[in-house]
Amino acid sequence: MKVAIKFFLFAFFFTLFSTSSIAQDSTQAFGYVKFQYARFLPSADFEKRFNNANSVGGEFGYKTFNNWHFSISGAYLFSRDVKVNDLLSDVINEAGDVIDSDGELVKITYELRGQSYFAKVGRVFNILSPNPNSGILVNFGLGYFQHKIKIDYRDGEVFQLSEERLKGYDRFSNGFAIQQFIGYQYFGKSNLLNFYAGFEFIQAFTKNRREYNYDTRSYDKGVKRDLLSGLRVGWVIPFRKRRAEEYYYY
Repeated sequence: MKVAIKFFLFAFFFTLFSTSSIAQDSTQAFGYVKFQYARFLPSADFEKRFNNANSVGGEFGYKTFNNWHFSISGAYLFSRDVKVNDLLSDVINEAGDVIDSDGELVKITYELRGQSYFAKVGRVFNILSPNPNSGILVNFGLGYFQHKIKIDYRDGEVFQLSEERLKGYDRFSNGFAIQQFIGYQYFGKSNLLNFYAGFEFIQAFTKNRREYNYDTRSYDKGVKRDLLSGLRVGWVIPFRKRRAEEYYYY
């Protein structure tokens, strides 16, 4: 996390001192970094465990003179809106608490934790755009998707929920995933004023890597279809050459 913060600050100050005007009368080729946030609504098997998902992450990419985009991205998923149902019914009391080794009540929390990684290819179509480098962005990605239910308690020691036993409840799953995005990409004259926004869709085909669930006392080896759809927005830092200064001699 500290490394990510340092990189973000470096990128911000780099762009702050590199805001000279950029020529916008022709397409350009350059690398870029994206910082992005998404809010997803789940469906299919993913909806059985979570009501929503937040995503924060970054992306490294390259835009060609023909407005093709090639990139790799990584994101961290999180949420507190978890459908626990009877997940720990054999451990907790009616109020949803558990008793620790000292006989004290301990409050349990449930959260979504996940990751996604994609290799993407896309293109900007110069539609509704003020310059040749901006327009409708469409991309497609292949990658990896992972998620689990994080079960946590702050105080006490609960033998029934040791680190090893929690693996029988957390539904840790991962697998192959496909991603699609359609939205609008804007590159301005300044390195600071560059952004994108649009709709993203993820279809993941995951398996429960724990295989056996303690709460249902059954094996879980089938492939799950985890579907997410939502809105993604991001700030983009392009690494472009400055426009050459014009000098006049008399």
